[in-house]
Amino acid sequence: MPYFEVTENVVVANATNRKISKINNAAQTIVISCLALPDSLVFVDCGVYLDFAEKFRKDMEKKFQRKTSHLILTHTHWDHILAMKIFKDVDIVVSKKGLASLKKNLKGYMSPEELLEYAEQYAAEDSVLANDIRNADLFLPNVSVKDEFRINSGEHEILFKVIGNHTAGSAHVYYPQEKTLCAGDNILECYPQLLNSNWKTMDLLHSWEEMDIEHVIPGHGKPITKEYITNILFYYDKLIAFLKEQIRHNTSLKNVLKHLELPEYFGTTQTDWHHACRPEANWLITGIEGWYKFLKKKEKESTKK
Repeated sequence: MPYFEVTENVVVANATNRKISKINNAAQTIVISCLALPDSLVFVDCGVYLDFAEKFRKDMEKKFQRKTSHLILTHTHWDHILAMKIFKDVDIVVSKKGLASLKKNLKGYMSPEELLEYAEQYAAEDSVLANDIRNADLFLPNVSVKDEFRINSGEHEILFKVIGNHTAGSAHVYYPQEKTLCAGDNILECYPQLLNSNWKTMDLLHSWEEMDIEHVIPGHGKPITKEYITNILFYYDKLIAFLKEQIRHNTSLKNVLKHLELPEYFGTTQTDWHHACRPEANWLITGIEGWYKFLKKKEKESTKK
């Protein structure tokens, strides 16, 4: 169970020591964070493995000699919440939109019946995950937030802020004292950056670049620094300029993807790199295609004016 001591009061973990599933490895790469306040512990996201979440919580309570007061959910996708019952005794914080989505999904793909079918998909590849899906005890968090929520006050404070983008109810968690940002799936380390709304994604990345942070906890992968955000922005600036030029020359999407001067995403050289959390997907290509279509549409709109 790899733990990463980001700062003296911030420790994160993921389950990358488990056998990587050929179906979906989101479960192994999901990040659980522990933020230590002077008198309590705040966890951010809980992952899917029950034994993993339970051990991490116990280890952190032993390490810091403090009890847990809160679990914060950056959003309510299954891979971030399935081990919720390990934190059933504390306040669980989510955005109001995230809560509404969870209410709907608890009657849909996260209902007990659907989860049993879902578990069968994983049985051959990851029996522990399949068993944990069958034994998941999902429920509604007791604290829902429209915009912002603060835990503690003064010098040691944790800020939960609803930012949207990855999902309508996505939030980030900022610990100013430790200059640490838990970004949820609006930042990924072991996968390509997910673009959900083009310019809004860029605006969000720029806003983070301006914050007083040194450490960034992504939704999946390993802890990173603010430089990673700068690298993402630099890549997309190059990509956008390249695509605009190709669109002006009427280059087809097919030829754009084969172009020798297509900017290379910096993250592909990382040892833990995955093109997506499913073997049949390539999020990087999907992102390039998305930008191409978006910019081509904007180009057509501008020529009509």
